[in-house]
Amino acid sequence: MENGKPVKLVLPEVKNPIFIEGYPGIGLVGHIAANFLAKELKMDMIGYVESPFLPPMALILEGKPNPPLRFYGKDNIIVAIADIYVPPTLVNEIAKELVNYLSDMNAEKVISMGGIGIGFFREQLDVWGVGSSDELNKELEEKGVKILQYGSIMGMSGKLLWEASRKGLKAYALMGETFGDRPDPRAAANVLEVVKKLTSLDFSTEPLLQEARMIEEQLRKMHEQMEQARQRAEKQYESIYL
Repeated sequence: MENGKPVKLVLPEVKNPIFIEGYPGIGLVGHIAANFLAKELKMDMIGYVESPFLPPMALILEGKPNPPLRFYGKDNIIVAIADIYVPPTLVNEIAKELVNYLSDMNAEKVISMGGIGIGFFREQLDVWGVGSSDELNKELEEKGVKILQYGSIMGMSGKLLWEASRKGLKAYALMGETFGDRPDPRAAANVLEVVKKLTSLDFSTEPLLQEARMIEEQLRKMHEQMEQARQRAEKQYESIYL
């Protein structure tokens, strides 16, 4: 690679960008949110990540080859999407290169999107977050985000937050509550509602909510079928021994 670095960013100059990251994670929350955002805003692919340590593959989208780690852009908005699992060592290198680029471009904001597993279902799902300064935490609180006081943020979201804070950039990590065992478009919609408040972006999350309702209805039916099967099994067991 160039200058012996394991990672090369192929990105045009975008002055004062708002950078939004959505790599795969718990509930695929960030991944779903980033893909939805790029599609909803009709963004074009403007760049990608090159590295000999990435799998040798092309991702086929709408009949065309694409790199697995891509950047979409429109105006001063850049959205980072990954369609594969990225090894931790490579995440470190990509995050450092990204923050160097964003610092050079005088980034307006750096926003990471992800999920936080809670292991159970409930009607109201919150969004947790943390900013790179007390001032940004206060801003998040004013927008209805619960501040993560203790814990850890893994993967690209955590590394990007740390590297951006070291460079003095305005950075936020947003995590939507999710059960954690399935793709969760509702959690993605919740995170995107906060993104709307942090930016001037205008879009509707209703398509994601419709998808969430469909998935939840399917899960409800599956649960009912399993419960009916359990009850039938209990009756058969009782009939044998009574």
